[in-house]
Amino acid sequence: MSSPADPGSGAWRLELQRLPLAQRRLALRREVANRAARFLSLPASDAGLPAGSWAELGFDSLRAVDFRNEMEDLLGVSLRSTLLFDHPDLDGLVAYLLTVQRLDGVPGPTAQIPAAGSCAEQNVVLCVGDSGTFGVGSSDPAKHAYPAVLQTLLQERTKRDWTVINCGSPGNNSRDVLRQLPAQCAEFRPRVVCVSVGANDFWTCPELLPEGLASDTIAHGEAKLRGRIPCGPLLPRCQPHGITPDASSVPVARGPEWEPRHLRLPSSHDNLPVKWQSTTESQAHQREGWRRHAANDMGGALAEFELAFAAVPDDAQTRQMLVALYHSNGRSEAAAEHLQWLLDSWTRDQDFWTGRSLAMAFSQSGRSQQAREVALAVLAAYPDDGLTWRCRAVSEFHLGLCEEASHSIEAAIRLLPDRWSYFWRQRILFRLGNVEEAIRTIYAAYVVWNDAKVAAEDLRAVPAKVADALLWSLLESMACEPEVRARLAQIVGNVLVAKNGAAAEKVLSEHLRRIVALARQAGAIPVFVSYFIAQLSDDVMRTIAAELGVAFVAVVENFRLRVAPRPMEEVKSPDGHCNDEGYRIVATIVAEGLQEILADTWRESARQ
Repeated sequence: MSSPADPGSGAWRLELQRLPLAQRRLALRREVANRAARFLSLPASDAGLPAGSWAELGFDSLRAVDFRNEMEDLLGVSLRSTLLFDHPDLDGLVAYLLTVQRLDGVPGPTAQIPAAGSCAEQNVVLCVGDSGTFGVGSSDPAKHAYPAVLQTLLQERTKRDWTVINCGSPGNNSRDVLRQLPAQCAEFRPRVVCVSVGANDFWTCPELLPEGLASDTIAHGEAKLRGRIPCGPLLPRCQPHGITPDASSVPVARGPEWEPRHLRLPSSHDNLPVKWQSTTESQAHQREGWRRHAANDMGGALAEFELAFAAVPDDAQTRQMLVALYHSNGRSEAAAEHLQWLLDSWTRDQDFWTGRSLAMAFSQSGRSQQAREVALAVLAAYPDDGLTWRCRAVSEFHLGLCEEASHSIEAAIRLLPDRWSYFWRQRILFRLGNVEEAIRTIYAAYVVWNDAKVAAEDLRAVPAKVADALLWSLLESMACEPEVRARLAQIVGNVLVAKNGAAAEKVLSEHLRRIVALARQAGAIPVFVSYFIAQLSDDVMRTIAAELGVAFVAVVENFRLRVAPRPMEEVKSPDGHCNDEGYRIVATIVAEGLQEILADTWRESARQ
């Protein structure tokens, strides 16, 4: 694609949008790199721009603003003066520009992008929260999670064009939402931010997010300490569910005996041939993508896997990771493109790597039934693949098939006894009511992996009704070395001290106040949305909403009124979340609340 002849017209972005996704990103990256090189009078080269941050390449404050102006002319949009400081390297800037320009969706000759400052660009609702926002329990979160249904309802009710962005993620607590919100507001520029969070705070007990930390800073540093409950079987290098450790939850390392044990557990199918031809370049981008993903730098991981995809488009594992990463960034249309490719490839040729990648991609998209069906087909031909057994177990867990999930996870642990398999085993056992064996699984995982942080996270998730004495008695009966039992005793003691509802309520309250402030600073209307069933966080949200003058959509009360006299089982999924019908009811309640809030806003604007 040639460089734009008239950079001030913004016509180039329309030409760019017509390209396939991989070519789109490469064309934008090449153009930005070449322009930056010319701007800094750097020698011309095929690479376009040497490696390094903008500051290392020679951009000071004045040059950064001037280059921002050139990017505005190139793309025909409004960009922040801090553009290069917010996105301090080439890949980060390109990933951000793709999101802002909405160039990550399906390409086409008639695709349109709203002009900067237009009504269409401003009519965005950003939904943030945990698994209920993401849509766990629905047949397809991209279509049936409450944000997806909300978009259609808002368009019908207001007769305006609305875009509803789903940035929910299973396992999120208020700290996670607060940490992610600044970047999300910068990318999507929402008119409304719907906040539904807090249930996970009362078991993860997060620390208060420090004041003054920019989301980009956290994403590249502190975020490596953070994790989440996955909705599907992410690969072993990912961080598991959890919390940020603090002095009261994880023992301070006193020596090498406290260091986690890192074991390589090869799969029996690691050496199976693949259909695609990997390159040194694609493998390097995959490795870096995995490294950034393990550190919870999702933006950096996405940029690396996009480059890996551009180098080798037929790599099923890269496609699967793009599905997961696009979903985690609220970009379901881009995820759907790669998911469809995996499905089409599997339909043509049911090879091992494509099948396992497709099963995992379905699971990471919240489509548990399809994930299980593909996993069953893969295991029929390759019955000794532990990762596929775990994918099957997780899918069965979300489908409410807990007895089947229990058998599947035992097979997974026998074949691939990594900490993810232990994690899902204890979750399944808790669901089955086998509390003692679930707790023993947490202890057994520590014996194998020696990871105090993960053990503390799992122990925090033990249901409150479980007596503390049971934790101690089961620990005493554990078959392990005395020094291992002593370390576990310290972990158990610290966790029991830290599990304090009052402390979680205090942190949640402060995080909610700061979420409101951030939304308002971004020019958005914050709205609190309760869960569809009563949670400990409801009263906290009500209190902060009243304190700050924030609208509160009481889903929990309205939901029961609308469901009655039907039994709740008709609107709930087997794992306790909503099903498609339940999310439709939630979306209707939220749409009615937002319609009233927006009507008041429009009336106020008209008076002014």
